Amino acid sequence: MSGELNLGSLRAKKARLANRIHGSVWMVLISSMGLFGAGGLGLLIQDGTRHIGYAVLALALANLMTALWYKRDLSHFPARIPARSLDDILEPGLLGSFGKNNHVSPKRAWEIAQKTWAARFLTNHLLIDPQQIGQLLSETEAEMPPIWQACQDLMVKTGSPELDGAVLSACLIAGSEPTKQYLASRNLKQEDVVETYGWFIRLNQFINQPKPYFGGIGRDWASGFTPTLDRFGQNVSRMIEAGGGHFHTLAHGDVLNSVVHNLSQGSGSVALVGEVGTGKTGLAYGLAQRLLEGRDESLRYYQMLSLNASLILSSAGNELEKIMLTLFGEAMHAGNVIIFLDEARLFFGSGTGAIDISQILLPVLQNHNVKVIAAFTPGDFQQLKASNESLATTLAVINVTEPDRPLTMKILEDTALTFEAKDKLLVSYEALSEAYRLSGQYMQDQAYPGKAINVLEQAIPYTENNVMTAVSVQTAIEKTHGVKVSKAQAPEADALLHLEASIHARMINQDRAVKVIAAALRRGRAGVASPNRPVGSFLFLGPTGVGKTELARSLAATYFGNERQMIRLDMTEYQSAEDVGRLLDGGGANDKSLMLAIREQPFSVVLLDEIEKAHPNVLNLLLQMLDEGQLTDQTGKPASFKNAIIITTSNAGSAEITERIAAGDGLETFERPLINKLISQGQFKPELINRFDEIVLFRPLSQAELAQVAGLMLAEVNKTLSNQNVKVELTQAALDAVVKAGYDPQFGARPMRRVIQKMVEDTIATRLLSNQAQAGSTIVLDDKDLS
Repeated sequence: MSGELNLGSLRAKKARLANRIHGSVWMVLISSMGLFGAGGLGLLIQDGTRHIGYAVLALALANLMTALWYKRDLSHFPARIPARSLDDILEPGLLGSFGKNNHVSPKRAWEIAQKTWAARFLTNHLLIDPQQIGQLLSETEAEMPPIWQACQDLMVKTGSPELDGAVLSACLIAGSEPTKQYLASRNLKQEDVVETYGWFIRLNQFINQPKPYFGGIGRDWASGFTPTLDRFGQNVSRMIEAGGGHFHTLAHGDVLNSVVHNLSQGSGSVALVGEVGTGKTGLAYGLAQRLLEGRDESLRYYQMLSLNASLILSSAGNELEKIMLTLFGEAMHAGNVIIFLDEARLFFGSGTGAIDISQILLPVLQNHNVKVIAAFTPGDFQQLKASNESLATTLAVINVTEPDRPLTMKILEDTALTFEAKDKLLVSYEALSEAYRLSGQYMQDQAYPGKAINVLEQAIPYTENNVMTAVSVQTAIEKTHGVKVSKAQAPEADALLHLEASIHARMINQDRAVKVIAAALRRGRAGVASPNRPVGSFLFLGPTGVGKTELARSLAATYFGNERQMIRLDMTEYQSAEDVGRLLDGGGANDKSLMLAIREQPFSVVLLDEIEKAHPNVLNLLLQMLDEGQLTDQTGKPASFKNAIIITTSNAGSAEITERIAAGDGLETFERPLINKLISQGQFKPELINRFDEIVLFRPLSQAELAQVAGLMLAEVNKTLSNQNVKVELTQAALDAVVKAGYDPQFGARPMRRVIQKMVEDTIATRLLSNQAQAGSTIVLDDKDLS
């Protein structure tokens, strides 16, 4: 095919004429045809004006012929295949807009393309400013040939039948360096433009496809009288028929043949088994449309009804068995009904609002009297097999797996169009990409595409001027999960940049430890660190009472907003191989289950104390947690640690740390040799050490630093006393006495809290009870006043 655009061809002339007639001219033709026709007939019945009447009718006939020519030929003439030049494949509306001038530059082509709704779909959903693109494009005609060639390549790649405004716009955007830079500034790639064009193609094909025929009134008469089914069920087939078809890309269109085969020739009933969100319900809806279209002879015009377990339970009272028998009896009598049990666990006595129909359903399925499709999660189906194996074996199992990213994005795009029509808004492509990314990061308990669709739905209230953007999706995640995911704004960015100061407000010294941890957390918040691993992972090494646990609390308070956002486990309780089961227990009875704790608090600090005392099998689990950001419980269900900070503590090497610090050595000088020594002694495996983001050494506290610790603890005492409007102060002599009593080289600051409780709090309590201190007073304690 020639790469030239011949605007003088017959097809181009017809396209220009069609553009002129379209709209107001078409209305004038129809109106004048009616007026001339009525006027001509009126003149014919009057004497002396018949010759004028014939002339007027001739004008009406001319208008009719012009209207028919436009309607039958000009308004829709397809691309010419095989094409000889570009004008043979251009969409007629676009071709007619070019006029007679063959001199077409990228800038002029862009201006013309933007007049088509296809191009506007592209720019609107990419949130691209058409004027800015127009200013960036060249006015040089010689730059068009490679763009036309790119258009043809894109048509071949996407299977597009004609070159429309969307194809031309996509190739113009990706065809020059200035526009590519503009895309990059909008955080868009060329692949995003192509994907959005594919989105338009699917919508355009759906709009232009013939309305499907679903069997008509004869099908409804053939289904029989089903009043109870109509009361307690939802007719999925009628919903699809009312909507003109199920417009959604199917996540598992390839398994429909298996479902149809089992319904028509196999067991007669099917179990769709997949995690929450994999698209089991969507698959059932797609099947309902296929059956309505009559493509499968053995199931032609079958209808699908979805039963509502909650409605049945609330209405049944003591007549549950009678209602269920009536429901299945009507389905058997109708002869063309498939029962769909969405969330099938509710029909087998599992969960709130559930009923148990297993004994009623078993003989029905064994005799193949009614066709049933039941949707289960893998865990729910395993429970059914354990409790009623006979019933489970009557169902043909079809596994529904999570779709890949390209297919999930197509499903999101089609779902977005439904939201647009329903809520009168525009869903941008960047919102879809962000919904996919963030749902994968923060909704580990669900599967694609369901979790991404849920995020889109949650983002609807946060649209800006009825446009859903990436910020809308980020806001929805932040509101529902209580975590910051958007780009750090000035106040938060300032807090992250000064994270060390915030932590030091709660703990004394350990400057190096605070510095390396703050740096790791900044990497995570800025989006530099891997999203498939925990936010940060650290091994704290040092003597007892030097601030390891306090630093973990400080991180929970400063990074997650509350020091209660911490999961703490003592690894001395997990020293046997059997203890691994307690960590991975997914049930509700074990309060020591790490899996339960992280599911309840996914955004938290996970503190594993004295890790060196845990069983080697526990350490192997830690390897997986640090490497993959998740663990799998005993039922096979994963739990995510990707939003947590993992901290393990150990006293290993503490004696050497104390000796080296006492000798005047800095932590940096012996950090690596100490770690190598611990590995060679078998205290830690090298593969575990290498999984941590940082190995942090803590040094012993001096007496001067213990005085600062005492000051922090006294501040906590004053915070408690503020409820009574009383304050306590210590003289220097009293503070020295407290520090001396609380100093223990072996246990660090651990004894300090007990000393303050005994020496300070007991004294204050005595004075308050004996009315020696009144509201608004300050209690000053000297060393002689201490208990």
